Amino acid sequence: MLDPVEQRVLGVLMEKELAVPDSYPMTEATLLAGCNQKSNRDPEMALESHDLHMALQSLREKQLVIRVDGSSRSAKYRHDVDTMLGLDQGQRAVLCELLIRGPQAPGALKPRVSRMDYHANPHEILDLLEALAARGGTKLVEQQPKRPRERDQRWGHLLGPREDEGEEGPPAATVPSPVAEPTAPISAAQPSPTPAATVDPELASRVELLEKQVTSLSEEMFRLRRILKQLAPDEF
Repeated sequence: MLDPVEQRVLGVLMEKELAVPDSYPMTEATLLAGCNQKSNRDPEMALESHDLHMALQSLREKQLVIRVDGSSRSAKYRHDVDTMLGLDQGQRAVLCELLIRGPQAPGALKPRVSRMDYHANPHEILDLLEALAARGGTKLVEQQPKRPRERDQRWGHLLGPREDEGEEGPPAATVPSPVAEPTAPISAAQPSPTPAATVDPELASRVELLEKQVTSLSEEMFRLRRILKQLAPDEF
């Protein structure tokens, strides 16, 4: 699993290889600029050098990024997604867009992947996404729950959580659930519920509280990791 910074770094390497091959492999300076650029990024980030160093180290350990040592005075980096995940150009372009911009519908992906020399209509992109979702071994994408006023369903990658995942997720009300929404009118409409349909309000409340605590702990760990990197960048 990749954290949000690692996702951004890997996505930028994949993007520049396909969209700007003359600048690939990338130095740390150009890679940092690519991660922090304002266009074609969601969410926007303001990474610093130590954030990039730690992400590159982790990605190298996961064998997704390779350092290229040549005659250049600055080390350069390239991704190794082809070897690790076995993707073709179209699959790399689509996965790259999901990494750098988050969940998107096939129609939204169409013009964005075309700048990486992958030209396909929304139906072809949908077929590609479904193939990535049905892969044996590592499942790379999945369809997102449909949000209010959303015409087309979006697809997101499964390489790790987004930094703003809590905001991106659909509201609970859009996912009907007899457990999450027990109300008096429903009980009245069904005067003879089976034991399996009976909902314990106290249990539902405790489950909701635990979910919030888990989310809070995850966010706190991510912030703590950032602080540790700033205090001792050479050790992380």
